[in-house]
Amino acid sequence: MTQPTYDYDALPIGYYDAVYHRGRGIQSKWHHLKFRHFRQKLGPFSNHLDIGCGPGTLIGSLGNSGHSTGADIARPQIEFADQAYPAANRTFVTIEPGSLPFDDESFDVVTLVELVEHIEDDACLALLGEAYRVLAPGGRLLVSTPNYGSLWPVIETLVNRMGAVSYEDQHINHFTRPRLEELLAKTGVCSVEVTCYMFAAPFAAAVGWGFSDLIKRLEPDWLVERAGLLLFGMGVKER
Repeated sequence: MTQPTYDYDALPIGYYDAVYHRGRGIQSKWHHLKFRHFRQKLGPFSNHLDIGCGPGTLIGSLGNSGHSTGADIARPQIEFADQAYPAANRTFVTIEPGSLPFDDESFDVVTLVELVEHIEDDACLALLGEAYRVLAPGGRLLVSTPNYGSLWPVIETLVNRMGAVSYEDQHINHFTRPRLEELLAKTGVCSVEVTCYMFAAPFAAAVGWGFSDLIKRLEPDWLVERAGLLLFGMGVKER
């Protein structure tokens, strides 16, 4: 994993985990819907790697479906994850920038949740190349990132001005659907598919948590697919 230019140790330890567990408001709902989408796409697995796991929230939400390893360069976040989500089927490790400390073909699924936007193109390709290396044949690579071909830049500008955390210095790589498709194809995975998700539903949480769920059910699929604020990319390593 490549060292980013932004100092992520400056983030409060467990910040995004606290947001997730707050259980109210737009930001918390955003993370709930995001991780729900990943859980639906993950399906059954034996050995899962989450690169850039932060405080371990995604892995902590997976239950006992298989073994998950969370890896991150931020030691304080890994220490938090160890304390917050201890379980026999969970492992959290601090890694150094560069090659991943895992054997070839070790995992049947690898996830990168909103990570690639934090690193430059060459670093993205190198990191996804490492993800490909540790994937077993038939394994799946799952990647999400903000959709800069949607209204996301407007949302990000508002968050930077009014939110508790600014992404101006964090999001240094801006992806559209074609760019993410191209990046995934370069890693060597096949059956590449990039879709959009997340539209109005999280913002409805300002009215109420349940109202947000209602909006999520009512949103037309064609609208979310065309204008979703996040991209979800998936590819498979050939057997």
